Amino acid sequence: MNYKIQNPVVDSFQAFLVEGAKLTKNEEYPIIPIDFVSENLPKDILPFEKAITYHGDLSNTFICFFAPDKSFERVRRNPNKYVIFFKRTAGIIGFDFSIHTDMPIIKQKSQINDNLSLTYFYGKHGIPVIPNARCGIDKLLPEFLEALPKNSIIAVGTHGFIKEKRNRYEWLYFLNLLIDNLHPKQIVVYGTLNSQIFDDIKNKVDIVCYDSWIDKRRKEVLANEH
Repeated sequence: MNYKIQNPVVDSFQAFLVEGAKLTKNEEYPIIPIDFVSENLPKDILPFEKAITYHGDLSNTFICFFAPDKSFERVRRNPNKYVIFFKRTAGIIGFDFSIHTDMPIIKQKSQINDNLSLTYFYGKHGIPVIPNARCGIDKLLPEFLEALPKNSIIAVGTHGFIKEKRNRYEWLYFLNLLIDNLHPKQIVVYGTLNSQIFDDIKNKVDIVCYDSWIDKRRKEVLANEH
């Protein structure tokens, strides 16, 4: 009897992103291997929406996604399209699709998965990555941290997040958990940690702050005015 060979199922949920990955136990987030992670700190960091239209040399620049989701949604829709572009750069800071604690939990998990899956995908293609620590409600944090490598460089974005005192203490709690669980060599901060409440953290780990693109442009304008 002859059987008709059916067409393969279309990979509409982008399983190819995590092909070959080890997964966390419950949610099956892809685990970022330490050998995907850059051994060097960025010389410069540029947001994706600025970098994609820049025609100069990006070989010393890490690309970040600390920006409104719509500015890099195109990467999620067509990840393969940007492999060659990212290979022109020094590497990428892990993805930062928004995760808010008032989102439905299933949506928070979905965003965490997309951030990790895209970071894994580009790391698998030989692009140096610095994992971005971005999570939602506290109960999601333990398994999220299982997906990040220990004793490596980790990134966080604070620009626009720690203006209020309550937010600063939330970040302090999060950073302490991050350090205690992952023992990072260094933490790349896109933004600032200027408040005195972060002084003890700075004694625990080497924290390297980078001006946001907006702050960098503002400083350049002020410098030119003088």
